[in-house]
Order: sequence, then structure tokens, then C-alpha cells
Amino acid sequence: MLRLICPGCRKDSYSSEVELYNICPYCGIKFSGRHGLDKRLEQRIPQDLPVVLSHQGMEFRATTCDISEKGIGICLHDSASVMPGDVLDLTIGNTQVRAKIMWIKKLPNKSFAGLGKIH
Repeated sequence: MLRLICPGCRKDSYSSEVELYNICPYCGIKFSGRHGLDKRLEQRIPQDLPVVLSHQGMEFRATTCDISEKGIGICLHDSASVMPGDVLDLTIGNTQVRAKIMWIKKLPNKSFAGLGKIH
């Protein structure tokens, strides 16, 4: 377990993962040990759906972590060569979405990314 300090009330809380967004048990602020306060204003709904990402003629496999009205959190399983600012076409089931990579965290076996939907 990792000890995190809430950016709102400055009290200690704990998490098993520094990347994940958690709610402070004291003041209710949603934050991550790595990314700070949650910048996505809409409620994140946890989802684990298969996704196909298309970028520059290549396809990558991923799964969603969470979905909100204007954003999607994904876990990339392939070693996708994408960067913040890249625009991707996503296929989630029968739905096609265009999104921009807002942030990415690359780990040895997988990567996490936050995508902002483009209307």
C-alpha cells in the first residue's frame, strides 16, 4: 500500500496504485498520487470493454478503464507508438469515436492513456 497525501485536506490516505484516481475518505476530493486532482469534471464510470484504436493506418488493441461524457481512460495492450496530442479513431462495439490523447503513462507490459473525445 502506498501512502498518499490528499491535495485538498492534506490528510493521509492509502492506495495500491499511484496512477489510479481515488476519493479521499476525509473530504471527498478525487485525486491520484501521480496526476493530482481529477481534471475530468464528469463522473467516470468504470468500464472494461474491448477497443480497437486506429492511428496512421495501424490498429492497436486496448480496453477501456473508465468512460465519461467527454473522456475515456484506456489500457493499451500492444506497444502502441502514440503520444499525447495524437488523434485516434476508436471502435468500441458498434460505436466509432474520434479522440485526442491527453496523457499517456507507458509501463513495461502495458500503457495507460487518457483520451478526450472530439465531437
